[in-house]
Amino acid sequence: MVRSVAPAPVRLLGPASHPLYPALLPIPILCFIGALITDLAYRASAEMMWLDFSSWLLLAGLVAGGVAGVVLIIELARARDRRALLPHFLTLLAAWVVEVFNSFIHARDGWTAVVPTGLTLSVIATLLGLLAGWFWQSAHGRSGEIVR
Repeated sequence: MVRSVAPAPVRLLGPASHPLYPALLPIPILCFIGALITDLAYRASAEMMWLDFSSWLLLAGLVAGGVAGVVLIIELARARDRRALLPHFLTLLAAWVVEVFNSFIHARDGWTAVVPTGLTLSVIATLLGLLAGWFWQSAHGRSGEIVR
């Protein structure tokens, strides 16, 4: 009988073997994309409603990203191969920090809340969030210890 030398996989956190982190990850990324879209709509129309939508999407993305970040830190502490998850964690953290500053910029009043700084930060954070998602898929596909 041949024994496998690969370590036993570590299950992701979640109830009844359902992974919690992959369910949380899309929320901040989609909120940051939504904030970018509403920033572009505000730039095109100067309607204050879009600025309010951006602020709410930033808040939702930051809260969900904070919860996902805590779960990811626990996953990193449990993982045997942290190098596979580290690029994902760092890019997600960078996107979250950029959006914290973007939230402060969006707290301004009127046009200067979005154009040009808020819009630029939204683009940067959206790209970082999408890159973080790509790193997650890359780590999930090649790491032997992250299972469904």
